[in-house]
Amino acid sequence: MKIKHLNKTALILFLFFICCLKEKDQNKPNDIPIEKYKKEILMNGNIDAYKQLTLYYLNSPFHNETLPYSILMADKYNNGDACHEIFVQIIGLKQAPGTQHYDISIFNKLNKGEKEYVLFYLKKGARLKNIGCIVVLRDLGISDKD
Repeated sequence: MKIKHLNKTALILFLFFICCLKEKDQNKPNDIPIEKYKKEILMNGNIDAYKQLTLYYLNSPFHNETLPYSILMADKYNNGDACHEIFVQIIGLKQAPGTQHYDISIFNKLNKGEKEYVLFYLKKGARLKNIGCIVVLRDLGISDKD
């Protein structure tokens, strides 16, 4: 009787282990394209790869992992979308975890250095005719001409 019970227990544990492995594999992100996108951004400033990377991390708890790539795209490749994304990510750092949309009023909670940093990129994005940057500056009541 004990042997049958042990066999059933072993079988149940084995099946549970197999199910856990399958679930783990299903939840595991496919990092190969992401690494490819990161390399394309770093080496070539590939705009499509940058868009794919930001989409990949959009609803991820690691959303701000794209911040260095946004800075690179804004500085080296003069990408207006990246300028706006820098604003979104910096504001996102100050928001409650899990917040879906950024709250523009958080700009007022930034310290002086953070405000200057964010404004630099918003104004640069506005000069590059990025509508997101233009709208944020307008909503903040700040001229993009300064």
